[in-house]
Amino acid sequence: MAEPMIKVRSLKMFFPVGNNLLGKRRLLKAVDDVSFDLYPGETFGLVGESGCGKTTVGRSLVRLYRPTGGQILYRGVDIAPLDEKAVLPYRLKMQMIFQDPYASLNPRMTVSSIIAEPMRLQHAPQETIDARTLELVEKVGLKKDHLNRYPHEFSGGQRQRIGIARALAMNPEFIVCDEPISALDVSIQAQVINMLEELQAQMGMTYLFVSHDLSMVRHISHRVGVMYLGHMVEMADVEELYSNMQHPYTQALMSAVPIADPDQAAKIQRIVLQGDVPQPIDPPPGCPFASRCRYQKPVCREVRPEMREIAPGHYLACHL
Repeated sequence: MAEPMIKVRSLKMFFPVGNNLLGKRRLLKAVDDVSFDLYPGETFGLVGESGCGKTTVGRSLVRLYRPTGGQILYRGVDIAPLDEKAVLPYRLKMQMIFQDPYASLNPRMTVSSIIAEPMRLQHAPQETIDARTLELVEKVGLKKDHLNRYPHEFSGGQRQRIGIARALAMNPEFIVCDEPISALDVSIQAQVINMLEELQAQMGMTYLFVSHDLSMVRHISHRVGVMYLGHMVEMADVEELYSNMQHPYTQALMSAVPIADPDQAAKIQRIVLQGDVPQPIDPPPGCPFASRCRYQKPVCREVRPEMREIAPGHYLACHL
């Protein structure tokens, strides 16, 4: 197997949220000790319920956040501790497609200006900017006469295409897709996903695909990681994970995936989680899922399970 493009090791991202009654600083542990690899040309899916830290991982990888701890080894160079000036050359190779196509585009800029802005910041010649902007608009399925329009004149799917064109402006090799289809209609979702797959085939890009849509993650991803309360709890090749899920939380997630066939759907037993989600501020010791796990044992509330390989390429963080 090829050498990983990005190695994430013990990534931590904590946010200060004031002090407690004793004056001690309180930290919200959005991401706590997450490790995984990203290989050239692959799509790594990241799933989990809202607030589990998926987006924070993505923003940390492209250094929109400066991690609290851990390493982000980009082709052997740890970019986690770099300051804003030192990280700029790496940002050219990493981009992000944001979740909300309505909020991520400047309403006062034309499509041409939005796509051209990254190239202008790098002082590219105007002739190069014009040619590249036209190329990108056509690559994402828009037309030349769209260049002088404003974002409010487009549908949600078209706006997301504009955001994708902007992300491609500097020929990145890694893109974080932060729930790029969640704000779109179902028919438009398929168009955007197909376009991302075509662009990956043409340009050999690597994706971190963050999503709640487990069916879409299965369609587009090569490997999948499952997160819960800032921790990675299971990780495997996509077919291995969907056919041989081991963690109780993964099993509960997958049982909630809607199935179009009524006969098959009737055979699936929905796993409804009981209990409350622990607070990411001062979380309890032990397994973060222990309070909702139907298999919990005393050790689960005392000792945090380490991620271990239970089968080739299949990693699990569970005492069971």
